[in-house]
Amino acid sequence: MKILHIIPYHPSPSAFVFAKRQVQDLILEGHECEIFFFNTKISPIHFLKQLIAYQKKISTFQPHLIHAHYGTYTAYFSSLFHHCPLVISFQGSDINHTADVPQWREKLGKWMSKKSAERANGIICVSQKIFDLLPLGKEKAHIIPCGIDIRIFKPLNREECKKRLQLSSNTRYIFFNANNPIVKRLDIAEKVVKELSANHSVELLSLNGNVHPDEIPEYLNACDALLLCSDSEGSPMVIKEALACQIPIVSVAVGDVSQRINYVENCFIVPQEISDIVTKMEYIFERKNLRTNGRDKLMKDQLDSVTVIHQIIELYKTVNSNR
Repeated sequence: MKILHIIPYHPSPSAFVFAKRQVQDLILEGHECEIFFFNTKISPIHFLKQLIAYQKKISTFQPHLIHAHYGTYTAYFSSLFHHCPLVISFQGSDINHTADVPQWREKLGKWMSKKSAERANGIICVSQKIFDLLPLGKEKAHIIPCGIDIRIFKPLNREECKKRLQLSSNTRYIFFNANNPIVKRLDIAEKVVKELSANHSVELLSLNGNVHPDEIPEYLNACDALLLCSDSEGSPMVIKEALACQIPIVSVAVGDVSQRINYVENCFIVPQEISDIVTKMEYIFERKNLRTNGRDKLMKDQLDSVTVIHQIIELYKTVNSNR
């Protein structure tokens, strides 16, 4: 099958890496794939230039199916100009309320997600909560979280990772994804570290797209715990990556996190309160080199990348057969 993937453009190599990895998984399964990186800058001239490039890509590649890997402007653009079945993946902020963009853009983006969902032939929601918030198209929607490549994300020796990354062997590190600091609540994470510093040598290993995706497993394994305190999420990849690396997790109940870490040892759901987060971090710090059974849970939930890509391929086949 020939699949054209529409992925929002971002200069950081870590941006939308989950979508790029899905493309690679499809290629490994024998499918022919090409990517059109869509620049979401809202400008009539820019839109026209991208439209011409998009139509040229469709004309030369002649895909059997188009897969837009995000809602809002990306999905809307894809839904306007396609002559074959369209699948849209809704990831989180394209459906959830987002506080880090102007109100007019927030409303426009949600309207575009709604219209594109109406026009799509198939829809992927990465969590039950995203499915529940989907304004239209539930009858053609499937809940398929993004999978994790367990060959890349796996437990590694913490001290060796610290040494390779030139981190202090005497410092406790907390992994934090800060690629969207307002929504991810970097302010809370920094206050947590400040309180913990009274009794521990501790630092926030805060990443904001400045680290190559292939290096993330080492950074995760160098840390004593992962912290997630976001206002909203879809199905956060970093939670599944930490599970695969068997790193303790302290998280608020957003997206599908509660479902992912349920019954996982040394992983905790807490209120979005500094004192509650600090208490769980203290528990982890007092028990040096804690690990989890997260990898077993990940496999039980069938969230390895191979199983997930097979689910997506089955959806592609269904969408194509219903043309």
